Amino acid sequence: MSNDQLRVDALEYHSSEPRGKVTVVPTKPHGTQRELSLAYSPGVAYPCKEIRDNPAKAYKYTSKGNLVAVISNGTAVLGLGDIGPLASKPVMEGKGLLFKAFADIDVFDIEVDRTDVDGFVEAVKAIAPTFGGINLEDIGAPECFEIERRLVEELDIPVMHDDQHGTAIISGAALLNGLEVVEKEIGKVSVVILGAGASAISCARHYRRLGVNPENMTMVDSKGIVTSKRMENGELNEYKSEFARDVPEGGIREALDGADVFLGLSKGGLVSPDMIKSMKEKPLIFALANPDPEITPEQVSSVRDDAIVATGRSDYPNQINNVLGFPYIFRGALDVRASEITEGMKMAATKALAQLAKEPVPDDVSSAYQGEQMSFGPDYLIPKPFDARVLIWEASAVAEAAVREGVSGLSADEFDVGSYREKLESRLGLTRSIMRRVINQARREKKRIVFCEGEDPTIVKAASQCISEGICEPILLGQKKRIEAVKEELGLSFDCEMIDVRYDERRRGSYADELHQQRGRRGLTREDAIRQLKSTTFFAPMMVRMGDADGYLGGISHQYPDIVKPCLQVIGPDPNSHRIVGMYMMTVNGQLMFIGDATINIYPDARTLAEIAVQTAKVAKRFGVKPKVAMLSFSNFGTSAEMRTDRIEEAIEIVREIDPDLVIDGPMQADTALVPDIQQDYPFMTFNGPANVLVCPNLASANIAYKLLQRVAGAEMTGPILEGLSRPAHVLQRRDSTRDVVHMAAICAVDAQRAANQRLID
Repeated sequence: MSNDQLRVDALEYHSSEPRGKVTVVPTKPHGTQRELSLAYSPGVAYPCKEIRDNPAKAYKYTSKGNLVAVISNGTAVLGLGDIGPLASKPVMEGKGLLFKAFADIDVFDIEVDRTDVDGFVEAVKAIAPTFGGINLEDIGAPECFEIERRLVEELDIPVMHDDQHGTAIISGAALLNGLEVVEKEIGKVSVVILGAGASAISCARHYRRLGVNPENMTMVDSKGIVTSKRMENGELNEYKSEFARDVPEGGIREALDGADVFLGLSKGGLVSPDMIKSMKEKPLIFALANPDPEITPEQVSSVRDDAIVATGRSDYPNQINNVLGFPYIFRGALDVRASEITEGMKMAATKALAQLAKEPVPDDVSSAYQGEQMSFGPDYLIPKPFDARVLIWEASAVAEAAVREGVSGLSADEFDVGSYREKLESRLGLTRSIMRRVINQARREKKRIVFCEGEDPTIVKAASQCISEGICEPILLGQKKRIEAVKEELGLSFDCEMIDVRYDERRRGSYADELHQQRGRRGLTREDAIRQLKSTTFFAPMMVRMGDADGYLGGISHQYPDIVKPCLQVIGPDPNSHRIVGMYMMTVNGQLMFIGDATINIYPDARTLAEIAVQTAKVAKRFGVKPKVAMLSFSNFGTSAEMRTDRIEEAIEIVREIDPDLVIDGPMQADTALVPDIQQDYPFMTFNGPANVLVCPNLASANIAYKLLQRVAGAEMTGPILEGLSRPAHVLQRRDSTRDVVHMAAICAVDAQRAANQRLID
């Protein structure tokens, strides 16, 4: 895209209605006179009095605990320089957008018309009671150092100048991982930093705390190497003097000769390929000037094939992006009511990012980057900004460090990092919150889950994640060499059972005997059984039947019937179930619902409809939902004789015989099932409020409904969940992501736990 086109698009983006990038949205109902009296006078007086008597209650009765001020005077706006407070407002609004989008933190952007330290500090202190934290932004050096120091000392809420610390925290994670990749010790490497502004000073300090030897660190400003001689001549301010070394004078060319690490925080084009040639073998080159780096990756690769390069740009690998830092650091600090952001909290953020980069990358992250496959290595040193897991890993590490260091409003006894991580996960969506409980249950007693498509990359990644999270013991079916090749391609290293069914002796032995005995009267010979068991879609359910696996998942690369039919034939139905039922758990608009049957029964009779309702309600209970079942139809309770739905009415009566305590009603239209105002027209209904179990009259309507909800309403679907088999087995969908597979593995594992307990009772 040309710069002219970018200018046009950017101006249109910012000027479209509503103008700017942030707004204020009420969080409480305000549509009646009573609600207004609670929001304002006279009701508002009561929380005011509570806060007057105990200021800490401001965190309970106001938005203070989730509100950050982004404050600037516009003296050092990235790439633009000193443009003043008003012109900096679009940048500050953008920062507010990032806070909200990545960490669900509300922001007021505040542009202060003060350039002197005293005036700026006093202005910020005067408004500080409004906020739970303050993010300083785009303030020129050296004033920014003194401004931050004073505000940290004089305020009791977290304050951070992101320009100083953001790059340090994130590039520090890249430094740790980059040195691990090239197998160099941090205490022995030589580091050259080009630039001596706020960010460079902070990076240098952070690198020292990470373990870089100060004697091996060289800083270069616009006049050359920061030397002891220049300090003695009075050329350096107190901040640069901290990094003055007793070395010969020179410029960036001399500094880079024999260096291991280059960190650029200056201007584009200042480093040439010849300078890079003089660095040691396997150098790390962090060229972070924006929009143009000090040297481009293409220029580096023209002279070195052993270098690892990072930039500040999204169109190159290893982007050092501050959005990986500030939203999550403030999230953790706010949630434990920290009084400051300590060096220990920053270090915790760095190490959390470094560790997360070594975890398998979810499919949704790859999708955000045009399907690019990513794994820890030279081109992937730190997580991507769109990796939702950063919230959980980094914010929890920061919060835990704050509690440990005693700067939190919570004591160690009041803070449980596991519970806090679950709370953070709930911010990513209701499905994640619910599934976290299922995963925790699966961890209590690990079960063996067999995957029939063990060579598929999505399955391999899911197996790795299942092992790392302790969800289950995966068994992968496929050719072992191919599975190992996929693991190597994905950069994964884990051990699990792998079975090539072609050569497994059970296929021609006990498994063939069992399948022949089971289906011989249906015309299946023993040779037929051996031949069928050569397919992993038959071998996997047979493993479950024979007790060699506790549960089964398949379908990521097969058609739905190819998975379901072997399950029905090999595992078979539960004797206590009239029908096998397929259902979906869905979260839409903050509501959790279950819909059945969208996968198995094409046109169910009354008895089957009743079974669908009972089985779907049973699954809902397992997820902590008290079922309210709506039997859906095209009319409400048979509006006229021509529109009666005898089959559904009969099904409801059967349900009430099977489970008299189950709350169920119908037949009704979908909006009647969900909208309380419509329900008022039918006072005889057995439930009030939205139904959470929806039973459609046939497979077509259920399938259409769930796909429309998924594609149009943005519902998150988990499933299909099969109920009614004698042993646990579930079907994956062909477009399922790694996260979807992991969730289904957890559900299958918990089902296996339940089945094992039931067998003990029986």
